[in-house]
Amino acid sequence: MKFKKLLHNEIISELNEFTKEQQNRFPSDEILTIDLHCHDYNSNEPDEIIGRLLTLPESWQESESLINTLRQNGCNALTITNHNNARSCYEMQDRGEDILTGAEFACTVPDFSVGIHVLAYGFTPEQESKLNKYRSSIYKFQEYTYENDIPTIWAHPLYHYKYKDALPLDFFDKMLLLFERYEVLNGQRDTWQNMLVKNWIQGITPQTIDDIAKKTGIKPDTYCRNPYLKSMAGGSDSHMGIFAGLTGTRVHVQGLKVKKETMKNSEMVLEAIKAGNLAPFGTNNSSEKMTVTFLDYFCQVPMHLEDPGLLRLILHKGSPLQKFLAFIVGNGFAELTRHKVTAKFLKVFHECFTGNVPGLKDRIIVPKNYRPIFSEAIKMAETRKNNPPESVRIFDESIYNIFNHLTELLVQRLTAKFKKVGTIDEFKSLRLEGLIRYFEVPSFMRMYTKTNKKKTGNILDFNKFMDGLPFPALASIVIYSASFVSSKVLYNSRGLLKNFAKKLGKLEHPERTLWFTDTFEDTNGVALVLKSMLAEIQKKDLPIDIIVCSSTLKPEDHLIVVPPVAEFTLPFYQQQPVRIPNILEVHRLFKDGEYDKIITSTEGVMGMISILLKNAYSVPAYFYVHTDWMTFIKTNFNVDQHDLNRIRRILRAFYKNFDKLFVLNSDQEKWFQSSAMGFDKSDVFLTAHWAKNYFKPVDIEKNIAFGTTNGDPVILFAGRLSEEKGVMELPAIYTKIKQAHPEAKIALAGRGPAEESLKEAMPDAIFMGWVDHSKLPEVYSAADIMILPSKFDTFGCVILEALSCGLPVAAYNTKGPKDIIEDGVNGFLARSKTQLADFIISYLDDSKAKKNFRKKAIKRAENYNADLIMNRFLHDAGIELN
Repeated sequence: MKFKKLLHNEIISELNEFTKEQQNRFPSDEILTIDLHCHDYNSNEPDEIIGRLLTLPESWQESESLINTLRQNGCNALTITNHNNARSCYEMQDRGEDILTGAEFACTVPDFSVGIHVLAYGFTPEQESKLNKYRSSIYKFQEYTYENDIPTIWAHPLYHYKYKDALPLDFFDKMLLLFERYEVLNGQRDTWQNMLVKNWIQGITPQTIDDIAKKTGIKPDTYCRNPYLKSMAGGSDSHMGIFAGLTGTRVHVQGLKVKKETMKNSEMVLEAIKAGNLAPFGTNNSSEKMTVTFLDYFCQVPMHLEDPGLLRLILHKGSPLQKFLAFIVGNGFAELTRHKVTAKFLKVFHECFTGNVPGLKDRIIVPKNYRPIFSEAIKMAETRKNNPPESVRIFDESIYNIFNHLTELLVQRLTAKFKKVGTIDEFKSLRLEGLIRYFEVPSFMRMYTKTNKKKTGNILDFNKFMDGLPFPALASIVIYSASFVSSKVLYNSRGLLKNFAKKLGKLEHPERTLWFTDTFEDTNGVALVLKSMLAEIQKKDLPIDIIVCSSTLKPEDHLIVVPPVAEFTLPFYQQQPVRIPNILEVHRLFKDGEYDKIITSTEGVMGMISILLKNAYSVPAYFYVHTDWMTFIKTNFNVDQHDLNRIRRILRAFYKNFDKLFVLNSDQEKWFQSSAMGFDKSDVFLTAHWAKNYFKPVDIEKNIAFGTTNGDPVILFAGRLSEEKGVMELPAIYTKIKQAHPEAKIALAGRGPAEESLKEAMPDAIFMGWVDHSKLPEVYSAADIMILPSKFDTFGCVILEALSCGLPVAAYNTKGPKDIIEDGVNGFLARSKTQLADFIISYLDDSKAKKNFRKKAIKRAENYNADLIMNRFLHDAGIELN
C-alpha cells in the first residue's frame, strides 16, 4: 500500500536542503573529512544490561578494518571513539597511524538522573583517567574539559539513558549552557530525530542563552568558551564498520595546503573542532542502517558466544526480568550454534556485510532451495565492495527478499512435514483442554535432565521442540529480531521526540492509528462491528486505518489488506480461520504509514503482532474487547476450574500488554477491574455499538417474511447456530411456548454447526439460513419477539438491530443484554430458560402490550447513536479529528 508519508517527505526535503547548505559552507580545497563518531572492538562494555550479563562487547570490529572502511568511504582524517576509552587510538598511534585521540564517554546528569553520551577529543592517557573519574557528574566532566581545553560534542542529544519518568524539556535548556557542539547527524539515528536536533540548535539565539542562564543561575561562560556559538557535527556511530564514514563532518582548515607541511591532519582537525569550523554530512536514515547493524551483530554473536555462567547471571546487577531475558537470549544464540546450516548462513551473511563475496566453492555447494537467498547475499557483498553509498538501499531490499523466501520455505516445509508424519489427522482430533494441559514447561530442573522420564502427556519436551526448528525458522527469527531491536532502539524515546517537536513547532509526527483484526470478511459479530466502524471512519475520514490479513478481501480507503503466508483452521475453533501474514511486511507498513497508536480487536495472530509493534515503536496500544472467552470456553469445552484459571491468567497476561481496554458491558468492566484481572479503573473504558441506519421498522407481512400465516406468532432467533449462542436451549423453550400458543412458530436466521441437531429437535421450525444484513430489517419487523438464549454475548448487536426495528427482545439477565434491554419495558431479562419461555408466553397473551413494547424498543435504540458513541470512543482513545 502506498502512503502519503507527509512527515517522511518533509524531513527528507529538510535534510537535503541542510546537507547541501553544509556542503557549500567552506572552500573545497580547505576541507578535511572525518567520521567523528565510530567504534571498534574496544567498545567492549555495552550500556545495555543484557549485553553486560552475557559478556558481549558492542563490536568485534578490528581497528585496521575500520580504518580501511573509513578511507574507502572518503575520510582523510581519522579517529575512533570507543566507549569510555581511547585504547584503539593509542594502539594505532603506536603503529604510526595519524589518529585523533577520541572516546565516547557515558556521563550522568545527576540532577535529572539521566545518562548521556559525550564525545571528547585530543586528551592524553592521564586526562582519560580523570575524564572517567568525573563521568558520574556531567558538570564536573565539562568543568574539567573546559579547564584542559578538551573539546566535547553532545552525541545524539535526543537519545538518552533514563529508565523512570519522562525527561522534562527544561533538561535540554540546561544542557545548552554545558555544550558548544552538538551531533545533529548521527548515522544510526533516524532522520526525524536528527532534524529535530538540527532545528533546535539553529533556533538558539544569544537571548535564549541569557534567559536560560538567568533561570538556572549558571553563567553562560562557565562551561563554554564561546557560549553563543553553537556548532553542529556528524558521525556514523558505526559499531560494525559497515557504514563508517558515510556520515561524518567536513572540518574547515584555513590555509590547509600550507599547514599540511608542518601539522598532522589530526592536529588540524582538533583545532577546527575547538573553533567550531564543522559542517556535518550524511544521508537519510529511517531504521535501515540500524537493522543491518543489529543483523550483522546477531550474525556474529554465535561465532563468539561463550557461556557467561548461570551463577554469574544470578549474582550480576540487574532486575530478575533482565536476567531472565538474558538467559533466554543466551540460550537462543546457543541454539543457533548447534544448527550447522544456520550457523553457516549467519557466517556468510556477516562476510557479505563486510564486502567479502562468497567464493566459487561456496556457490556450487548451495542447495537449490537456498540459491535465491545466496544470490541476494552476493548482491549485498558486491554492492558493499564496489558501491558503498548504495549499500543501505540494496541491503534493505535484499534482507526483505531473503526474509520472504525464508518464510515461504518455512511454510512449505511445515506443510510437507504435517502431511508426511500424519500429524494433521492427530491435530484434527485435538481438543482445547488437551492442548492447555500439554503445553507446559516444567519448573523442576530435574525434569530437564531425566533421560528415562515417562511420557506424561502434559510436559513439553523442550529439547525435542528446539531440535525440530528448521533453518528457515531460525534464520527468519534472527532477521526479524534485528528489525525489532532496531526499531526499539530508534523509537525508545518517541514520547520525548513528539514533545520536542511540539515545543519546536516543527516536524510534528502525524496522529494516526492502525487498528488490527484477524477477522473482517467472516460471518461473525466482530467482523460486522468492524465493518460498521470502517464505514464511520470513511465517512468522517478519521486518521484510522484497519488492517486485516486476508486472501480474498480487496483493500479500500482506510482498509489495509495483507495476504497470508499461511492459513489453517484449528480443530477446536473451526469457525474462524487462522491467517498468518508476513510479519516483516506489517512491521514496515506500520513505519511507512507513520502510525503512532494501535487499537486491536482480536486475540489472534494480528493481536500478537500488534503487541510486538507496540514494543518495537514505543506507541500506546488499546484493546477493544469483543469476546468473553471465559464464558465461551466454559460453555464449549470440558475444562475444570484449574484449566479455567490457567486460561484466565493467559488472557490477563495478554491484555496487560495494552494501555487501555474498551469493553462493551458493565459486567466486563467490573471483571477487568477485579483482583482476578487487576486493571486500574482509569484504564478500562465502557463503549458500545450501534445499528446501521437501515435498521428501522418495515411494513411487511409474515407470509412474505417467513412463509407462514399472518396471524401466527413468530419468535425469531438471529445469529450463529452454535452452542455458545445457547441455541440448544431453544427446543425446550419452544416446546413450552407451543403448549400455550400451539400456532406459534420459531424462525432461525443463521447457520452453524448446531443446525442439523436443531432441525431434528424442532422439525416444524423455520430455518432461513444466512439472511443478508440489508434484509434483516424485514425479518425483524415481521416477527413478534426476538429470543436470545446466549450467555456469551458481550454486547448483542442483534438486540440493537431488533429494537431499532421495533422488535422487543427476550434474553438472559447477563452481560450485554442487561445493559441494553429495559426489563418489562422493551423486552425481558430472564434468569432461566423456564422464565424466558414464561416471559414470551405472557407477552404473546397481551396484544395491548405489544404495541407499547414496540414503541419503547425504538425509543431505546435511539440512545445508541453512532456519532455520540464514536465521539466518546475517539476522546477516550486520545484520537484527534483531522
